Amino acid sequence: MAAWVVCALCALVIIKPQEFIPALSGIPLVHAAFGLTLVCVALDVVWRRLKPALAPQVVYALAFLAWAALTTALKRPAVLEERGLQLATVAGVFLAVSFAAASPRGLRALAITLVGCAVLTTAVAIVQAFRPYGCMLAAPDDWEGKGELEPDGRPCETNLDCRRDPPVPDGNYRCERPGPLGTSTIDGRVRYRGSLADPNELSLMAGMSIPLAIALAERRAAPRPPRPPRAPGGGRPPRPWRSTSPPRAPGGGRSPAPTSAPPGGAGPRAPAPPCGARLAPALPLLLTDRLLSRAAAALRALPVTAVIAAIGAMVVMSRSRSGVIVYLAVLGLTFIRWSGTLGVIAACFLGPPMLLLGGRSGDEASESSEERVELLREAFEMIRRTRGIGVGAGQFGDESSLGLTAHNSYLLAASETGLLGMCLFALVLYASIKVPLSIWLGDVEVGPAARRFAPAIFVSLCGALIGIFFLSWAYKDVLYMTLGASAALYGAARAEDGRVAVRVSVREAALVCGGMFAVLVLLNVLLRFLG
Repeated sequence: MAAWVVCALCALVIIKPQEFIPALSGIPLVHAAFGLTLVCVALDVVWRRLKPALAPQVVYALAFLAWAALTTALKRPAVLEERGLQLATVAGVFLAVSFAAASPRGLRALAITLVGCAVLTTAVAIVQAFRPYGCMLAAPDDWEGKGELEPDGRPCETNLDCRRDPPVPDGNYRCERPGPLGTSTIDGRVRYRGSLADPNELSLMAGMSIPLAIALAERRAAPRPPRPPRAPGGGRPPRPWRSTSPPRAPGGGRSPAPTSAPPGGAGPRAPAPPCGARLAPALPLLLTDRLLSRAAAALRALPVTAVIAAIGAMVVMSRSRSGVIVYLAVLGLTFIRWSGTLGVIAACFLGPPMLLLGGRSGDEASESSEERVELLREAFEMIRRTRGIGVGAGQFGDESSLGLTAHNSYLLAASETGLLGMCLFALVLYASIKVPLSIWLGDVEVGPAARRFAPAIFVSLCGALIGIFFLSWAYKDVLYMTLGASAALYGAARAEDGRVAVRVSVREAALVCGGMFAVLVLLNVLLRFLG
């Protein structure tokens, strides 16, 4: 019960129906869903449907968010209430997913929800791309058009067309494609709304859902046979010797096999089949069981193939370079897991067309790259100016001369929450990656759901680690839903096999923090090399 309620909470956070359904505006749906999730989790624990288990990333995530709130209180106490509420919402969603979905049914329901949200937003974006351009009115201070745009019904081809005899004099008009659910493009790039109003963020979220869609389409794996008990000395007990030969006759020879002769003595007769047994129907020579199984597998793969193709088309229409990289990364890892060397060859055939069609080029791409380099320089300047403490959560845009965020989650965490916050953020990601990898490759006895979703969550998080290098997702709710899915996988696996235990040692923590400092040094050297 708690699993489906937390899935509704995730859908509300991603889809945001209260923004385009007037009847739902003003109703605290997210808060109500979160409170109902807490009640359902308590009931499921009492009824023993859930066995809570504390995943290692939960402690690090709470420590990181608490430290972010503390740095904000030290540097910008005036905005602590607003930023603290945002951090508390992210923490609440993360904890709700971590504990409410910690069961085989919960993992499946969460995967269905995340894939469903990706399919819906992708469909909205694709419909957007085929709508004609129209004049859209933005807020007076929203010169980049990142917020909501209201169409006025006039067709256009450029922004200048919208400034001729406008209904609102001196209005902030843009020429964009209107889409379903009150959405619109930005500079011709498809997107959604709310937290996915940026085309890059929409592409990353959709790309992260591909491994989960593939896991839902995979055939259920057969449970592993139970292990034999270990011998007192610690080794395996010897297997009992079995003889398949017929017993020997009293004189030392083989005893004749029992046969049943017909009453007339015409010869031996084959034994009759046991009572209740079904005879297998005779199949044509070309219609074999293997052919039928392959045909059934191909039919099952049609929906997920359509989803992957639609997401790929949306990523191309969003012109997101980071989205193309994440899309190719998750598909490449999936192909390699399935086919090994053949998967690498398939990825090589798929990669060049995606790189050719996706992303921006020309002056727009050059301007975007120069802008991101300048933001990285400002991030290092904030770290030096605050002596490694940070400027406070959500304050990068106010401190930046460009008025933008860092477009790199690792440097964003370092510049806003300091070097300690950067290390905590890296430990959250490392522990979240280690959990599915340990369950996937570890010597544990878990159910088919955990075995199917462990590699899917691992590949999804790998795509996230690549994508957040180009986006500001240090406190993103969608990222923490995926991190919560890793924690839920740990709880589900530990409920099935008590030997499942994933810990982050002191040595591993030191290596992760050292790796993050090495990344900072390399980026700083690269920026100096670029002048």
